[in-house]
Amino acid sequence: MTTCNPDEPPTGHRREFRILIVEDHAPTSKTVIELLLSTLGRDPAFDGSLGISVVRDAETALERIALDPPDVVVMDIGLPGMNGIEATRRIRHVAPAIPVVIHSRSDTDVYRTRATEAGANGFISKQRTAEELGPMVRGLLGHRALHECDTQPRDLRT
Repeated sequence: MTTCNPDEPPTGHRREFRILIVEDHAPTSKTVIELLLSTLGRDPAFDGSLGISVVRDAETALERIALDPPDVVVMDIGLPGMNGIEATRRIRHVAPAIPVVIHSRSDTDVYRTRATEAGANGFISKQRTAEELGPMVRGLLGHRALHECDTQPRDLRT
């Protein structure tokens, strides 16, 4: 019987969960990486299986997503060139299943509404990063893993 438990990959196989951070401020991206590694790295479902990369602008993010889609995108709003809201809207056209979390210094209802309208799966204020980002990304990665299980063939004889 084929089973799929995202917390326990098949023997000899560890699925890497890939996170793309789109952030032009190097100290912020470093903090986000450290936070995700410390919070998700302690989770047995993700231990040793996180791949985190950073790009500095939306155009590069869209190119990367088209070539090698990550499992989750953490998107800043204030980016050089195209902003994170427009980039999220475009991601929905290129890769609609990839969850996007908007990560913004501006925590207003206007930005939250725009993020939702663009198709973001979540919005986190940079002032709340330490408390909210890890749990939100963990939930989105877990949802992706469960979705993959739902698409795997199942043995219906049991």
